Amino acid sequence: MFDIIGDIHGYSDQLLVLLRKLGYRMEGGAFCHPARTVLFLGDYINKGPKIKATLKIVKAMSDKGSAIALMGNHEFNAIWDLFRLEDESLPADHSFQWEDSLLAFDNNWQEFKYYVDWFKNLPLFYENDYFRAVHACWDSGHIALLREKLAGKALTGELITKTPECNRALAETLNGKELALPINLSIQDGNLAEVSRIRYKWWEDPAQMSYKDFSVDPVDLPDLALDLSLINDRQYYGGGEKPVFFGHYGRAGFSSIIRHNVCCLDFGMANGGYLAAYRMDQSMNLSNGKLVYV
Repeated sequence: MFDIIGDIHGYSDQLLVLLRKLGYRMEGGAFCHPARTVLFLGDYINKGPKIKATLKIVKAMSDKGSAIALMGNHEFNAIWDLFRLEDESLPADHSFQWEDSLLAFDNNWQEFKYYVDWFKNLPLFYENDYFRAVHACWDSGHIALLREKLAGKALTGELITKTPECNRALAETLNGKELALPINLSIQDGNLAEVSRIRYKWWEDPAQMSYKDFSVDPVDLPDLALDLSLINDRQYYGGGEKPVFFGHYGRAGFSSIIRHNVCCLDFGMANGGYLAAYRMDQSMNLSNGKLVYV
C-alpha cells in the first residue's frame, strides 16, 4: 500500500506533521510504516525555508526502503545546472534556480552537490498493477522511451543533449505539455506579461475543449474552441487507463481528484496552500475520502 505525497518544496515541518498523521514513525534514522510505503512525486527543493531538512528526510526514507522518491523539474534543473557548471558549452535552458537551496546548505557547494548527484539516480515515473505516478505528465510514448534509454541508469548531460527525443520526453514528463496560442489571441498573465503558450490538460480530449477549459494556467483565455491544427500531439490520458497521480501544477484551477482516474497532489504548499497525500489501495476508482493534507 502506498501513501503518495505531492510537492514539498522545502517545507519539512509540514512534511513531518503529514508523515506522523499518516502513521509513520522514526526507526533507525528514517520514517517507516509497518504496512505502507511513501511515494514522493518530486520537487523537494527551492522556495521553502527548510530545504536541507527536507532532503535529509526524503533521502533517508528512500535509502531505507520506506519511500520511493521521484524526480521533479526542480531536481532536474539542479542536475542540468551542475552539468552546465562542468561544461560551459551546454545550452542555458533556464536561469539558475537553486540559489535558495544552496543558501540552505550555508553555501557549502560540496554538501549540496552530494544531493544533486543523488537526484541523477531518481526515477522519473512509477507504475504497478494499480496506478501510475509521475511529476507532471504521463505520456505513454515518453514513458516507453525513457524506460528504454535510461533503464536504471543515471541522467547524464550527453544523454540529454545528444538525444533530442529524450530531451523532449524529459521536458514534458517533468514540466507538462504546452500549446502555442493563435497569433490573433493577445493574452496577458497576472504580471501583465504577454502569453504566447499555455500549459494544457493532457488528460482531456482536445477535440472537446475550448482554450479556456484546456489551459492549466490561470490566465484569462476566451471560451473559444481549440484550433486543432495547432496541436501536434492529440493523444490524451483516457478514462479507461489506470489511476495516475502527479504534482507540479499547484492546483491551478482544478480540484485534486480531477476524474475517477486522475489526481493532482500539488495543493500549492509553496504558495500558501497545503501538503497533500493520497492513501492508495487496490481500488481503481479514486476517492476524496482518501486524501490527507496539512
